[in-house]
Parts: sequence; structure tokens; C-alpha cells
Amino acid sequence: MPIKPVDMQIMMPRVNEVARIQNNEQQHNLATIQNKVQTSEKQSESSLRQVNSRKDDEKTIIKDKSRENRGQAGKKYSKARQEDNKEKRNNKKDNINTSGRTIDIRL
Repeated sequence: MPIKPVDMQIMMPRVNEVARIQNNEQQHNLATIQNKVQTSEKQSESSLRQVNSRKDDEKTIIKDKSRENRGQAGKKYSKARQEDNKEKRNNKKDNINTSGRTIDIRL
């Protein structure tokens, strides 16, 4: 399908316009991507250099396995201690009830 010279004269300026528009779109896309990358880099740098607020530091909890084990051992110890205290209280009540029932008086 041959192109006539008259059609060629109309097509040549339009080809240049289309090429320029496509080039502008590609450059715009690249510029937006670069802009996004730069803003993310700036945000990461500022977050690295910025000091965390005191409230955020207080919320962080560091868990240690040895502390957890100590806590469990402490619970066992405290339970045993509570049981001993209960037994002592019961023994005191028994001693109070048995003593003082009889009065020995000598004249």
C-alpha cells in the first residue's frame, strides 16, 4: 500500500508531534518515579536520625527467656510460701484454741 506524496506531507509533522508527546510522557513517568524514590530515601534518613519519643520507648517490651523462667520459678516459690503461711495460721488457731481452756491456780 503505497503512500501518496500529499499524504506524506501531512503525516511528517504529525509523526514529530506524536514522538514528542510520547517522549514527554516517558520523561514524566521517569521523573515521578525518581521523585518517589528520593522522598522515600529522605524519610528513611530522617527516621534514622530522629530520636524516638519517650512514650514509644516505654511501650517497648523486651522479653528474655531467662526472665520468664525466673518468673515461673518465683511463682512456684510464692505458692509454696503461701501454703506454709496458711499452715502456720491454722496451727496458731489450733494452739490458741487448746491453750487457755484450763486454768491452774495454786494458793
